Amino acid sequence: MAASGGRRGRVNTIGWLCVHPASGRVRLFHTTQASSINHTDLPALLDRLHRALRAPVVLVWDNHSSHACKPMAAQIEARDWLNVVRLPRYAPELNPVESLWSHLKRMLRSRLFRSLDELEEVVNTHLRLVRKRPDLLRGFINSVGLEPSPCSSTA
Repeated sequence: MAASGGRRGRVNTIGWLCVHPASGRVRLFHTTQASSINHTDLPALLDRLHRALRAPVVLVWDNHSSHACKPMAAQIEARDWLNVVRLPRYAPELNPVESLWSHLKRMLRSRLFRSLDELEEVVNTHLRLVRKRPDLLRGFINSVGLEPSPCSSTA
């Protein structure tokens, strides 16, 4: 996302739509930063997600180069609480978080920002509002044909 003015730049955002297996509740976790988010950043971000959820994580992931590189594969292997399900290549229509990004881009489309800081503030504010809309979060999940429902656990 570019800002207005003579200087071009980007605000990089990463987000996860998390579905609780027992309750079916959908939660959004996200973070933004000025630099690119790559395989060196991802392990710490996944650790933060794991601590926030206080549960094992099943990550449905596309095949972005930072997700599929050898260093990231080693980081995934080192986390016994993390299981990764890979989406097919070039299949954004299967990734619920892509619906979130489309929603965010529609909101930003007609705005002009004076600085990257302003853009980052607007993105974070909007995503905080989205987090409070369980119907919208559920819609992102449903938009790709997933209908996660609470599952019962048996002993």
